[in-house]
Amino acid sequence: HMPRRGNGRATILDLRKKVDKQWVTWVEEQIKWIRTSPGVPPNGKRAGVFTTCARVPSYLDHVMICCKAGRPSDYTPNLHNIKVITYYLQKMASALFTSLHECAERETTDQQYAANVMRMENSYFFTQSIKQRGSEMTNLFQKQIAAASAICKQSTDAYLGWMIKREFKALHSLFSNISRIRRDVGDADVPIHVPRATFVKTLTKESNREVLKEKIGIIYARMEKHLSEAGGLLPVAWKALVKVLYEWFGRWEKLSTQCYKYILEPSAVDVVRIAKAAGGGTTVKAKLSSEKATLIGAGNHGARKPMAAHKRVDGDF
Repeated sequence: HMPRRGNGRATILDLRKKVDKQWVTWVEEQIKWIRTSPGVPPNGKRAGVFTTCARVPSYLDHVMICCKAGRPSDYTPNLHNIKVITYYLQKMASALFTSLHECAERETTDQQYAANVMRMENSYFFTQSIKQRGSEMTNLFQKQIAAASAICKQSTDAYLGWMIKREFKALHSLFSNISRIRRDVGDADVPIHVPRATFVKTLTKESNREVLKEKIGIIYARMEKHLSEAGGLLPVAWKALVKVLYEWFGRWEKLSTQCYKYILEPSAVDVVRIAKAAGGGTTVKAKLSSEKATLIGAGNHGARKPMAAHKRVDGDF
């Protein structure tokens, strides 16, 4: 006895409602788990990519596999047309960033650098994970990617500034003072307030080639310690730091010439060469390619069964 078309359609709609309800319940459970921020150390140091964030690639791959099931190999699902998926995937992404913000802001988290590092690494990892999964995912998470990119840039700028100020404390203090005096009295009178002999003595001690090599090498070693391999951010962050070093030393070079008619040696260009050598020069690109491949493949580890077959709750995402 064949069921009538109307009854068959009602059965399909009823089944879809049940599947949607089951999936939504599962997503809400994952959001609760995300908010517990499992595995993040109290002081935030060397937190790396959060466990919750690291699950994003495999989960997104799983969603796409489910949507493509039974379709031709070249089929690309339009997730925007599946409202329940769009809404809850974005809700889950929002929970990730809420958790990241709470971890960075909590009282026990080191605010000198750890808070910025965890923001940098996790926002960068999220953005890369989404972009490497094609235009469908990129369009779906457009707002979240924009927010993540802004978080990454702001925290990276703060982290790099802290790194340079820490290692070049005397130079930063010297040129900050000169810059302030220059605004008040003009170029010509700066040597009255900071004598040329004092200026040259500080540069000779703090800015000779050997000292610069040592300090920049220390910065690289420290960055290597702070950033996790899984995050893939080291070569990107080092490239950004080299640029900031060039900008800072370029400003200091200009101040030195304008206020003292003194040529800063090594020059800003020389500093860039030293920094590139400290970071491995061309090997940085090789590292980046390696890290990118790791990220792309991250979603292929631990392949999961279709969502309806999920048994676990805590930590599944």
